Amino acid sequence: MTAARVSALLLGLLAGGMLLIAVAIVPFWRALPPAEFRAWFAANSFRIGALMVPLGAGAAVASVTALVVGGGLSSRAWRLAAAAGAVGVVVVTLTVNEPANVRFASAGALGDDDTRALLARWVVWHWIRVALGGGGFYAALRALE
Repeated sequence: MTAARVSALLLGLLAGGMLLIAVAIVPFWRALPPAEFRAWFAANSFRIGALMVPLGAGAAVASVTALVVGGGLSSRAWRLAAAAGAVGVVVVTLTVNEPANVRFASAGALGDDDTRALLARWVVWHWIRVALGGGGFYAALRALE
């Protein structure tokens, strides 16, 4: 399997996973009282991270590899866009979402109002990750043409 195909596969899985989080898990989180959300997050968020962190890293590595070793000039712009989308997801994750995740899971780190505000910020940035991942997936598919 070529790097471009691996890139498309991993970006598709990453984008799909992030979309599932956005449309199914986030509404559940928002429905919980803040203290219950923090308790759920501390007890369960590692399960999400155990899948999404390696998937995001793998998509970024595969997409950058596809850019570097990929085919001709005709698909280079699409490979670049795919790599930018995957790397963008990683950058947002590491600079915004993961620091928030640590705060959600840390006992006593947040009060209820702080939890609501941080979750609202987390959600906005998560939708940005969904857009980056979805755009990267689209670009990776176009690079295969």
